Amino acid sequence: MLSYLDAGTGSVLLAALAGGAAGFAVLGRLMWHRFLGVFSKKHRVMAEVASSELVGEPTDEDD
Repeated sequence: MLSYLDAGTGSVLLAALAGGAAGFAVLGRLMWHRFLGVFSKKHRVMAEVASSELVGEPTDEDD
């Protein structure tokens, strides 16, 4: 069975793909800093900042 997809469907699919890619990028950044945090204090601090940005907690840098 053939179905009709109008022009708006393509933009919705593109927006969903872009949103998913952005979400994976943020998740990848968080996980990368957590991984590096095991090996150095600098990256441990960066991991804590990245985690607080995701959940919306205020950081010391916000003052």
